[in-house]
This record gives sequence, C-alpha cells and structure tokens, in this order.
Amino acid sequence: MFAINYRNALVLILLVLFFLAAACDYRDRYAGLYVSGSPDLETPENVVLELKLNGEGLWRAGGDEVPFAWSVKGGELRIHTRGGGVITGALDGETIDITLPGTMKMLFRKVPGSDQVN
Repeated sequence: MFAINYRNALVLILLVLFFLAAACDYRDRYAGLYVSGSPDLETPENVVLELKLNGEGLWRAGGDEVPFAWSVKGGELRIHTRGGGVITGALDGETIDITLPGTMKMLFRKVPGSDQVN
C-alpha cells in the first residue's frame, strides 16, 4: 500500500493555495476599465479596454468590440487574442502602455471607481 507523508502533502496543498491566491490577486488589482485618449468614456476617438475579474476582456474602438482573454506575467499585461496572438503592455500603477504591432503606442489610464468590473 501507499504510505502518505502528511507533511509533504500539507506543503503541496499550501503551495497550490499560494499560487491560486496570487493568480486571483492580480485580477483584483488590474480589473477595471481603462481609456486611451480623453477621460470621457463616450468620446468616439477613445479606445476602451475592459479587464474583467474572470480573465476575460473587451477592446472597444469606434463602435466595435473585440473579446479577448488576459493575464499578467512579469509586470506585463498579456492580451490573448482569439486568433492566437498575444499583445503585451507594460503595467505601471493605474496605467497600461501598449505597443501594437508596428510602432503604434497607446497609453491607457484606469477609470476611477471601475475596479469591480464583472
């Protein structure tokens, strides 16, 4: 029969819980609405980035919405597109600096009070 080493099992469980808590923490910290351009969300030229708590997101521009999945790794936001691409952005407090393919840079600022986007 198998002998269970309870000490090792406990350490393994604690490690799993630690990594799960860390994964939830970044979503809580970065979830919300971010806007590039005018602080007014309704301005048509704005691009709005919505990061939801469940790891899903929306990119809104010019009346169009593009869904994506998102994660954080090494201080970078990673936007995982439906086509399999990954767009990265540098996280700095309440801002995200994204360089799109080519040379276009966009700076997104978090909308105050948008922390609990579902």
